[in-house]
Amino acid sequence: MTRQWLFLVPCALGALGLFLSRRAGDGTPGFYWATALTAVVYAAAWWVWGNHRAFAGPHKLLDVLRGALIGAALALVFVLGAVVVSRIPALAGPAAELLNTPDKGGYLLTLLVLVVNGAGEELVYRDMVPRQLRAHGQSVAQAGLWSTVIYGLVTCAMGVPLLVFAAGVLGAVTYYESVKTGRLYSPIAVHLTWSIGMLFILPQFF
Repeated sequence: MTRQWLFLVPCALGALGLFLSRRAGDGTPGFYWATALTAVVYAAAWWVWGNHRAFAGPHKLLDVLRGALIGAALALVFVLGAVVVSRIPALAGPAAELLNTPDKGGYLLTLLVLVVNGAGEELVYRDMVPRQLRAHGQSVAQAGLWSTVIYGLVTCAMGVPLLVFAAGVLGAVTYYESVKTGRLYSPIAVHLTWSIGMLFILPQFF
């Protein structure tokens, strides 16, 4: 791999971290450590290759509110979809195992790693990766497509088909928000609002 593609190494490490977290067992200390270390890798990668002005400028609260509303709407769509998916064992089984994580490790710790890792994913897949792809000649649309594909491939390491589908949808929506607002407040708000909604609501269906 040439130096210009080194920014993909943290993505591979992220996939490894997610894989190890599932292998350790949902809700176990190993699960939380692997997830937290993945977030550290993402933060370090963004610091090296990301846009440090992604949090600059006025009207930050408006971006956050915009993202929260979009995230809530997205969560509602997924909740409605869960009614159907919960009746399909092949899809519902792996999702139910992951959603049971708080029952084993506690809601507070699960919420903490969810927030930290979710923010880390936005730093990398909505800023760092697209930015580097555009630097290599990709258009805004192409960078969005390939960064979302990479995000989906990394998510495959979790072994949860529904999560891969969610990564595709979430990745497309948050990338659009990153381009629309020119910053990361809205994408992070979308991601965290959606994730927290899934954490507390979806277990009722699985």
